[in-house]
Amino acid sequence: MASTTVFENSFYVANYLSAILYGIELALYFATVRAAWSMSKREKSDMIWVYYSTVLLILLTIDVSTNAVWGQQMWITFRDRPGGVPAFIATEQSVWYETLGTTSAIALICLGDALLIYRCFILWASNFIIVVIPVLVYLGDLALGILVLVSSGTPGGKFFSGKAVDFGTPFYCMAISLNIILTILICGRLLYVSRWVREILGHDASTLYSSVMSIMIESALPYSICGIMFIIPYVRGSDTSIAFAQMWGKFTCISPQLIVFRVVTRKAWSRDTVNQAISAIEFNSAAGARTTTEPIPTTDHTPYSDRTAIAAHSKTWEANRSSKSMA
Repeated sequence: MASTTVFENSFYVANYLSAILYGIELALYFATVRAAWSMSKREKSDMIWVYYSTVLLILLTIDVSTNAVWGQQMWITFRDRPGGVPAFIATEQSVWYETLGTTSAIALICLGDALLIYRCFILWASNFIIVVIPVLVYLGDLALGILVLVSSGTPGGKFFSGKAVDFGTPFYCMAISLNIILTILICGRLLYVSRWVREILGHDASTLYSSVMSIMIESALPYSICGIMFIIPYVRGSDTSIAFAQMWGKFTCISPQLIVFRVVTRKAWSRDTVNQAISAIEFNSAAGARTTTEPIPTTDHTPYSDRTAIAAHSKTWEANRSSKSMA
């Protein structure tokens, strides 16, 4: 029987990483709930985000708990059974609670990706064309996820080998590719629009929307980076992928939770924020076109009426931002 030393070490490290990241998720969850309840002007969508966050936390709790139980069974309860730990690993991968944990992990991936698609749709001013390819990839990934569950959860099934890996490789590759596509779309959009936000609001006032940290959170960049770290050893068949898988699996919950927290605290890009930015961009583009074709009467390259409108845009945006970030 092949040595399971690397597998056991990876699983051990993964459980400790999971505990740390689970604590971070707990803190984020309660901060989100507190922010939602303490808002002076609570919106209907706030409770939807609280329900969404609760589902994420429940699924993550199931994932962490089932992995902890499987480790306890492997190293303590059945360590003296015939064949020892290697025999346990070979025969107990399809036990019901481990299948439940796999189900929760795949559900987390689907929920996290759905949120990213929605946020991408919002940031691109509700442009359906932008999200067509991500939605198609998402549906294909969902189908593969179901096949992974069926192949690994049937009696005698093995999550780390056989058909589960045959379906798992394209499933995880598609999921991580979708993360990367959405991250690029969101990052590109934010970097483009943020330039105009800084020109309208000024550098200090625009930090809430255009800082490096806000762009990293909005685009779920840590989620994509962890996915890349996991998929490389996974496709090579290395047992070290287990540790990276657990880390990536936790960020399928933490990254969406960070986005939800920013939405609830009115620090995230909203539909109104995007629309105001787009209108400002269009206005400035039109003003720039006029100043290049009309005679310039003074040393100021912007007509007085245009300067007045730009100032109005700035004041309106600043007022909206201030009212949304209160409390």
